[in-house]
Amino acid sequence: MKRATFLKASLISKGIIATCAIVGFLMQMTLHGWHGLRYYTNQSNLLVGLFMVYLLLKYRKDGHWSKMDLRLKGGVTVAILLTGLVYHFMLAPQKTAEEFWTIENFLSHYIVPFGTLLDCIVFDKGHCYKWYDPFTWTLLPLVYAIVSVAIALITRIPIGNNKDGPFPYFFLNVDKYGFVGVLQYCLGLAVAFLIGSYILFVFKNGFKTKERL
Repeated sequence: MKRATFLKASLISKGIIATCAIVGFLMQMTLHGWHGLRYYTNQSNLLVGLFMVYLLLKYRKDGHWSKMDLRLKGGVTVAILLTGLVYHFMLAPQKTAEEFWTIENFLSHYIVPFGTLLDCIVFDKGHCYKWYDPFTWTLLPLVYAIVSVAIALITRIPIGNNKDGPFPYFFLNVDKYGFVGVLQYCLGLAVAFLIGSYILFVFKNGFKTKERL
């Protein structure tokens, strides 16, 4: 593929992902209220949308992306991928057909997560990640879990009609599972996240990608 065509496809891909992420986020906020900001799904989609816009503006200004940009994008990629995987395997089975088959649901839980992963695999230059980056990336969901549980315990503010009350997800429900149970869930997800991060690390650092942008 010619470099100019490759560049155009990369920019279009990022523009589409940014649009889908922001539209999905706004739909979630409009339909379900701003308390939805407490969901990791919405936070990670907003992160992807803003970061993709940043990359587009950065390329327009400098004509390239730095290794640090791509290292950050690696973290953003696995962060949103966690959204898709946790939803599909842990949350989707609990949803009704009316809750599952919606535009905002597919945008936030499928199109943006797996679209971001595809963009990373196809377009991102390899050999940019440091060996410790996956550990750094894993801090994001762990911090989210700690802060979310703290907010829920301190404020006790419910999140719409969420049956887990002030907790955004069932696996963070300290009232139901206790601190030990929640800790087990979080450590299990952290390990899975770390493994997934290293799979991406090996894939992107293990291939020659000189033609990548």
